[in-house]
Amino acid sequence: MAELALGAISLTFQIFSGCIQGYEIITDAMSMPSDCQYLRVRLKTEQYRLLDWAEVVRLDETDDNLLISNSSKGLLLDVLDQQRRLLHQFGRLDEKYKKLSKPLLVELVEENGQLPSPPPYSPADDSPTVKRVDSDFQRRFPQSQELLKKSLEWAKKSVNVPRKMKWASFDKVKMENLVLKLSSFNDFMREMLNSSQLENLAVKQTRTEFQIIQLNSKIQNLVQIFESTARLQMKKGGRSSRGQLTNPVRAYMQAQGLDDLDEENEVAKPGLQNLAALAQFKALNFAIQDPKIFTDEFTSSIALHTASETLDVELSRSHIHIIAPADPEEAPESHREEAFYQRPHERKTSVWIEWKTYEPPPFQSTGPDAKILERVKALAALLKENNRTDQFRAPHCLGYFQDSDENTGEDHCRFGLVFEKPASAHPSTRPISLHTLLTTKDIDMPSLTDRIVLMRLLSETLERLHAVNWLHKGLRSSNILFFSDCGPAEIDYANPYISGFDYSRPAMNDDLTEKPPENASADVYRHPAVQGSGMRESSSSSSSYKKSYDLYSLGVILLEMAYWKPIDTILGIQNLEKVKPNEVLAVRKKLLDRQNPYLKYVRGHLGNMVEEVVRSCLLGPQAFGLKEGANEKDEEIGAELQKAFYEKVVREFGQMRI
Repeated sequence: MAELALGAISLTFQIFSGCIQGYEIITDAMSMPSDCQYLRVRLKTEQYRLLDWAEVVRLDETDDNLLISNSSKGLLLDVLDQQRRLLHQFGRLDEKYKKLSKPLLVELVEENGQLPSPPPYSPADDSPTVKRVDSDFQRRFPQSQELLKKSLEWAKKSVNVPRKMKWASFDKVKMENLVLKLSSFNDFMREMLNSSQLENLAVKQTRTEFQIIQLNSKIQNLVQIFESTARLQMKKGGRSSRGQLTNPVRAYMQAQGLDDLDEENEVAKPGLQNLAALAQFKALNFAIQDPKIFTDEFTSSIALHTASETLDVELSRSHIHIIAPADPEEAPESHREEAFYQRPHERKTSVWIEWKTYEPPPFQSTGPDAKILERVKALAALLKENNRTDQFRAPHCLGYFQDSDENTGEDHCRFGLVFEKPASAHPSTRPISLHTLLTTKDIDMPSLTDRIVLMRLLSETLERLHAVNWLHKGLRSSNILFFSDCGPAEIDYANPYISGFDYSRPAMNDDLTEKPPENASADVYRHPAVQGSGMRESSSSSSSYKKSYDLYSLGVILLEMAYWKPIDTILGIQNLEKVKPNEVLAVRKKLLDRQNPYLKYVRGHLGNMVEEVVRSCLLGPQAFGLKEGANEKDEEIGAELQKAFYEKVVREFGQMRI
């Protein structure tokens, strides 16, 4: 298709491109003080808010497909033009586009026809007082958006723009006010959307946030993302408007308290936004097991308790009281037991215990290896901190304890993770696992609608876990829990909890790879490469745990929900306790074999799309557009996998209408 002539480009696209170009000029400017990098991050996220909005309304070179009413187009042009002017004038030009006498931004001078190269990076550059050049900043944000490329290409061809800018001086207050005004412009544009468009925008922004989090793995970068929201939220508030304004944009700005902002205008900090919450958890996830990083200074930077308070999660065994089943013939799942937790002079708390066993180190009669102890402590702390936002559908963790016989002092070689029951459930209500529902004969199969809803929710939760590079490593139907005061007949399939984080760990930390025990009932859900007999205690990329292995486990669970039977029954395994390891190792090949009936059953009973989703999860990287053996820990590959998983799994379930 021939390139559109300048005159054929719509005015909306021209002004929009100027906005995007303005964002790029400021965020790419060199020599910003490193202790103000969070402002550059926030400015960049506002740029992506604008891009997501434009994608939803189908903004392009012409207005032919623009999903904005004709009556609102004038207002749209006004908002975009004011945003463009604000960006292009900031720190460089006055309102008449004349150079300021003391500009904040100046153009870099070319040397022999080339721009000067940034200085080499050194650890000292991370000092909060050193001015640094962050030459990789743009790589920390998605670069694949077609609209981003189109708008930048058009802007560069149509006007004379500076090739590279640098900060001549830096005014933090002015920069904060710029970001807040741009944020309110974007808020205002959001109000122009109808309910369907708002829903699409929310979905798109969530995916963009996941991509941003995937592309930022350094702790300092995650702290910047957190600060970019947390600090500026304290600035954003309302003041009473002063008089009537005829310009609706100015009126909106004033109503938002952003007309002539000053640094005295501070209000109470609201709850965390989604991106900040993800950044906070991912930073905590990476730092919590390194005492050199996990300091009070670090926890303060992401608004947590002190380091020692965050890690204070060990509970006294004497405060844990195991409850025997009311029915002696009742066979609870071996790794989960009912209990209550009660400290002296306090009320009982109804809980359940999830056991994590360990093998004592050689030549040590009792007690766990120090590294395993630190892992459990960190895991309990992470699950406890998750309670604040419930990001991952994990039950509320109170802490952990080391189990031993109170009379003999005998070590049981296990830890107990203590989980509080949800407030919506009666204290006597026990968690019911998906595996129990699949294996109880007098429980009817749920409707297809309920099963699709559950499939979607599990997929969305795993997507969110992987967005912060957190691997579950124990996904199976016995770790999907429900609470129903009326028993199995009244299960709410739209409210699952995911437990069994007994082997979970950060995806970047190979030192914590732990060999799972030989256990066929768990191995049947694991990818063959990481089953108990196949896992090797090695940090090589070929043997360490990968996100795609969690996706495989999800595929097995989805298959179980399609049949409404446990995987061993589907496969015709008579006794999992006696099955040979090579039979379990062959499960993946058996499920993917097109000559076998398993996926054909899914297609026949749940449709082509569900079959394709299950097949993709079981197949792994190549189904999501990655090469076999791709390094899933690489930021860009991880972002690619994240995007493909959404498109091939999460979005498919979200679009299904039964």
